Amino acid sequence: MLIVVSSLAAEGTPRMALVLCRYWLSWGIRPVLVILHAAPADLAPDFDALAVEGIVLDIPKKGYARYLILAAHIFGAARRYRATRLLSMPFGWHAFIALGARLGGVRHVVAHVGNYPDASRGSAFAKFQLLVQLGRPLTDRLVCCSRYVQEGTIKYFGIRERETAVVYNGVPAEDFSTDAMQSPTTPDKPFTIGMVARLEKHKDQATLIRAAKILKERGRNIHVEIVGEGSQRGMLEQLIASEGLSDTVSLLGVRRDVPAIITELDLFVFSTTPDEGFGIALVEAMIAGVPIVASDVGACREVLSGGTHGILVPPADAIALADAIDFVRAEPKTASLWADRAREKALREYSGEAMAREYGKVLGLSFLAHSARQTT
Repeated sequence: MLIVVSSLAAEGTPRMALVLCRYWLSWGIRPVLVILHAAPADLAPDFDALAVEGIVLDIPKKGYARYLILAAHIFGAARRYRATRLLSMPFGWHAFIALGARLGGVRHVVAHVGNYPDASRGSAFAKFQLLVQLGRPLTDRLVCCSRYVQEGTIKYFGIRERETAVVYNGVPAEDFSTDAMQSPTTPDKPFTIGMVARLEKHKDQATLIRAAKILKERGRNIHVEIVGEGSQRGMLEQLIASEGLSDTVSLLGVRRDVPAIITELDLFVFSTTPDEGFGIALVEAMIAGVPIVASDVGACREVLSGGTHGILVPPADAIALADAIDFVRAEPKTASLWADRAREKALREYSGEAMAREYGKVLGLSFLAHSARQTT
């Protein structure tokens, strides 16, 4: 089994690959990572701990030749490992990944679709659409991380529904302990708000920072912890400084103890944009039993059942976000009730085991996955 990832950054798809490897290895399936770019490599120690073999290709970042180079490398990896199945986390590039895989004898090829299509990018999006069309005859299924993403994939790429599947991103519940419950917030103890996400344009940490400014002006004793790294770090640092929030908002960078950080929060905020496809950290907060406030965009609406399992606020609205945070502070029993319901849903629908099992089915490994489930 080949799993192709862009890098080992501590973000969505590499973290998904890590969870898949954990379960598949326990079921007797041998995954081999194919890594397109050597850096960042935040999760390398985690894959090493599982003894997952990896190949770093370090594909050039510019030029049309890189596509043929990629196909050739995938062909070589497929032949070397006698791979029968391939999961491509990159979408778009999967066309050339699938080409190399098919030439190398791989029987089942699927690609992960993790974001809602951004049709506003003009000619760049037209090229992306062409790549998706090139990959269609070579790819068995496009696996969308939510029904929201599936709808966008069908709409903007002209894909038939039967060419797609929906498999929710999953989180290993055993990584999150709810034994150490939060002590009641007192005037001396800051109300701790957290967000975990890449610092990129398709997320919206800036609105959370502006909401923190509003709450500080209201005299609230809060502290905001933002976990993640990315191209927007400089802009966010400037915003924190200009708003006078250096003592209130902390950028924690990449962390490998995310479960411990989330479990200790009073509130998890997921401020994002309509480009969001799912939000694995949102599910982590649900499993941890932490109350949630999230942007009212398609993916968050789907995961939180239209607001049944958390508060949804208009995207990019700092005042609405601040008001929702204040509500959670003022109504902890209500927020706790929502959190309990959210945890029940996450354990039922968003577990790491369920994700690994469903991906196994799409890849033709249903018998192995079913057998493993019966024996564990």
